Amino acid sequence: MNKIETLQHYFGHQSFRTQQEEVIDAILNGQDVLMILPTGGGKSLCYQLPSLMMSGVTIVVSPLLALMHDQVVALRENGISSAMLSSMQTAQETKEIARDLYQNRIKLLYVAPERLMQDGFLNFIMDLNINFFVVDEAHCVSEWGHEFREHYRMLSQLKISFPSTPISAFTATATQLVREDIVSNLQLQNPKIVTGSLFRSNLTITAQHRQSDGRKQLINFLKEQGDVAGIVYAFSRKQTEAVAKYLKTRGYKAEAFHAGLDNDIKKRVYKNFVEDNINIVVATIAFGMGIDKSNIRFVVHMNMPKTLENYYQEIGRAGRDGLDAKTLLLFSPQDIVQQKSFIDDLPNSPYKTNAYEKINTISRFADSESCRHQQIATYFHDMIEPCKNRCDNCINPNKNSIDITQDARKLL
Repeated sequence: MNKIETLQHYFGHQSFRTQQEEVIDAILNGQDVLMILPTGGGKSLCYQLPSLMMSGVTIVVSPLLALMHDQVVALRENGISSAMLSSMQTAQETKEIARDLYQNRIKLLYVAPERLMQDGFLNFIMDLNINFFVVDEAHCVSEWGHEFREHYRMLSQLKISFPSTPISAFTATATQLVREDIVSNLQLQNPKIVTGSLFRSNLTITAQHRQSDGRKQLINFLKEQGDVAGIVYAFSRKQTEAVAKYLKTRGYKAEAFHAGLDNDIKKRVYKNFVEDNINIVVATIAFGMGIDKSNIRFVVHMNMPKTLENYYQEIGRAGRDGLDAKTLLLFSPQDIVQQKSFIDDLPNSPYKTNAYEKINTISRFADSESCRHQQIATYFHDMIEPCKNRCDNCINPNKNSIDITQDARKLL
C-alpha cells in the first residue's frame, strides 16, 4: 500500500494534516527528523504510518508507562501489531514479545529510556531489523527544557551503538535552545526539522489575579463550562486533595491525582476520567503527559506554573478534538516567591540563571496586556498575528492589569 492507502486503511483518514506528509517522507527517505508540533497535532501518526510501510520494527522511546500502554492498545485496535516492554510484563510475556520480535511480527515496540539503554537490552536488539528509533517527548533530553529526565540523556549513546539507524525526535514544545540541545544530544545527522504553528485557534486563554485561595473563581469558571471534562492543576499534593474534596462538596465528580498515590488508585482515577465516569481531575503535573482523551474542554491552573513551556503543554491537553476549549490561569505574587524558593539553594550556574529567567517569563506572561497566543508563539520562535478573540487580553483590551512582579519583590 502507498501512503494514502495506508492512511485510509489503518487510520481512517482521507488526507494528511499540515506537515505530516513532509515528516513521513523524510522518515521513509532514511533521514533523521526533529518535529515540533502542538499537542493534538498528529505527531504519532508521523512515525506510526511509515513504520507500516517498512519491513522491520520501529522502536519508540516514551517516558510514561500509561502513555505507552494507551498507544499500544489503540494500535492493536487498528489492527497494527505492537507491544511494550516494561516492568508491567511478566517474565513469560517478555519472553513471548522477544520471540515475536525475532520473528518480525511486531511493527512498533514501545520502551522506556532506562530499559532501552541497558547493555543487555541493546545487545538484544542488535540482531533486529530496526526501521528507525523514535524519541517521543524529546524535550526531556535537554537540561534547558522544562521536563529534563536523566535517563533521556543516555539516549546520546544510540548513534554510537546504531550509527546507520535514523532517529526521529518529536515534541510539542521546544525553544531554540532546547531544539539545538536535542539535535546535539541525540547526535542527529543533518536532520529534517519541521515546526508546526503553535497557535491553537480553538483554545481561549484567560489569566486572573488569584483572589484568596482562588476557589470562588474556580467555581465561577466551572459554572460557565457546564457538565464537561477538565483538568485542574494545583501546586502540591495536599492542594490537589483539598480542592478535589471541595469540588465534591459542590456537587462535581472530581478526584485528586498526584505521584504520592498508590498505583492502583492512580490507574483507577485515570481510567474513570478517560471513560467519563468522573469529570474533573485535580492534579499536580504528574498527570497529563500523553493522556489519551481528546474531549477535555478546560484546563485550570490554581497557581502559576514554573515555566511557559509547562503552561503551554498543560493547556494543550484541552481541545485535542479540535472543538472549543477554555483555559484559566490564576496567579499571585506568592507564586513567584514559591517557585524561586526551589531555585535559591542551587549552586550558581547557567542552569540556575536560566531557571530564574523562566520564572520571570511566565510572570510577565501572566501580567501582560498583549495577545497571549502571540506571546506564546514568540517565545517559541513562531510568528503569528494577535488572536483577536481567543484570549482575555484581545477580548477585553481595556482591562486593568496588576503588576505582580513588584508585589513579589516586596515578599522576597
